[in-house]
Amino acid sequence: MLFKTKEYLKFLIRSTNQHGVHSPFVYSLVTKCFYDRKNKTSYPIIKSISKDQNLSNISFKNLKLIHRLLYYFDYQKILILETSTLISQLVLLNDQVTLSKKITDDVYDFIYFDFKNYKDSILESLLSRTHNNSLLIFNQIHQTEKNIEIWNLIKRHPKVRVTIDTFDFGFVFFRKEQAKEHFVIRP
Repeated sequence: MLFKTKEYLKFLIRSTNQHGVHSPFVYSLVTKCFYDRKNKTSYPIIKSISKDQNLSNISFKNLKLIHRLLYYFDYQKILILETSTLISQLVLLNDQVTLSKKITDDVYDFIYFDFKNYKDSILESLLSRTHNNSLLIFNQIHQTEKNIEIWNLIKRHPKVRVTIDTFDFGFVFFRKEQAKEHFVIRP
């Protein structure tokens, strides 16, 4: 617990809000999606899903963020690699998506990865299943020193162009048209 508290204090010192973002893509994402405070009709359903999964390490606030991301980018091909079914249930609220729970030969728009499933060989496999507009989300990037090491490895990967650290999540984008940048954003 002390480790995570120290990490959070470091995060607060380094983090910014939309005013510290100079990338039009990230600025738009932060202002129109991350900071969208409008009540959605699906939020009561998401709240009930989160209560059903009382052992989950994902807050209601973060579930709402993932839900907004799915609609903001209109992702269709989704891969969820997690230890619980919480994110999968969230994704299934949108019946327009194709959901996988194991890595196949497909290319995905959105990949959610639970660090509890991490093995050294999986990172390249995940990265090979992305395209220019894909989003890869890692949860609990500040939970342990090992998670932080893996997150730093991901940020340095040549295919990765934009990363956003929100303390609980690490967002990875592959936009070739964008300069390589790393953002630390308070959600």
